[in-house]
Amino acid sequence: MSIPVLCHAFLILFGGFFAIQLAFNSQKFAESSLRMDSPQAGYALKPAGFIMCGVVLMLIATLFGIGGFTGTKELLAVMAVFCTMSVIFNGGQVLKVFPTFDGADHDVKNAIRPLIPLVVIIIYFVTS
Repeated sequence: MSIPVLCHAFLILFGGFFAIQLAFNSQKFAESSLRMDSPQAGYALKPAGFIMCGVVLMLIATLFGIGGFTGTKELLAVMAVFCTMSVIFNGGQVLKVFPTFDGADHDVKNAIRPLIPLVVIIIYFVTS
C-alpha cells in the first residue's frame, strides 16, 4: 500500500472514532474531555458528531471511488484548514492568548488532538 492510502485509512479511522464519540457519547465526552458539565453540552456536540460522520463517509467514498467521487484533495484541503484553525485557537487557549469559557487552564491534549490529522494530511499532500 502507498503512503497516501495509509493516510486516507488513518483519517477514516481517526475521524470515525471521534464522530462516534461525539454523536453517541457526547455528554460523557463533554464532561471528561471538554470540562463542560451542563446537560446542554451533550446536545450541542451531537450535530458536530453527525457532521464528522458525513466527512468520514465522504472519505470512504473517495477512497473506494463510490459514486464517482474523486475530490480527495479538495476534501482533505478543507479538513486541513479546519484543523489549522483548531490548532491556532486551542494553542492560543493553552498560551492564554484567548480566554477559556470557565477561566480554567486549557489542557494541552485538546491542543494536540487537531494537530494529529493535520500532520497526516500534510504527509498525504507531500507524498502524493
